[in-house]
Amino acid sequence: DLLSMSTVLDVSRLLGISWNVVKRIHKMKLKKLYKKVDLKDVKYISLDEFAIKKGYEYMSAFTDIESGRIIHAVEGRTVKDITPFLLRLKKEAKNLKAIAMDMSVPYITAITEVLPEIDIVFDHFHVNALMNKALDEVRKEQQGNLNEREQKVLKGQRFLLLRNYKDLQPEFKDRVEAILQVNEPLLKAYVLKEQFRLFWEQKTLKEAWIFLDQWISDAIETGISKLKRMAKTLDNHRIGLLNYFKHRISNAAAEGI
Repeated sequence: DLLSMSTVLDVSRLLGISWNVVKRIHKMKLKKLYKKVDLKDVKYISLDEFAIKKGYEYMSAFTDIESGRIIHAVEGRTVKDITPFLLRLKKEAKNLKAIAMDMSVPYITAITEVLPEIDIVFDHFHVNALMNKALDEVRKEQQGNLNEREQKVLKGQRFLLLRNYKDLQPEFKDRVEAILQVNEPLLKAYVLKEQFRLFWEQKTLKEAWIFLDQWISDAIETGISKLKRMAKTLDNHRIGLLNYFKHRISNAAAEGI
């Protein structure tokens, strides 16, 4: 109980016992608490990965979005790693409606196979990150095509371009506009990046569908390879994108944890 209000070190000092003893007691309590997590009332789940060591060692965490509680975590992020818990969800989580996640192929594959009736909702923070990546790739590609004066304008402005335009101070908006004036492909990529942010603000599923179709068409018409690739990605994942407007969930709780 003390550990719900303080650190392991502080509790060990308060009680006059070793750090290791406190830690062992804590682990025993956690194992007891999490031995059997009730899943019958879980409606919305966030599935996300996080690094546990430097390199490529990850865990996959399932979070109950409504309570904010982690209900399961497993080492790895493959189909094989997460399937056992998905099978348990299939058996016990009778009220489950949707799972929020990124566009991870193993996650999509596993959920589609085990829980085909459950909606997948692609987390809009991850989608926006992909959009920023596409913009940055256009910036890098175009930088080599600029003359010395234009390169000087663009140099060191990467993070400024990736920020939301409406959140910028007036002086930074002027800098963005100066940057975009020197290169038309970069201007098109930036405008499409900013426009896509409005996708998540659509009021209905029908409006979102129409908006997405128009954005994909506009991106393809630019003829810019990076934007055409992004348009194809969104088109291939449109159901998971549009499911957001049925459930309005994201990975925010898991990201916070």
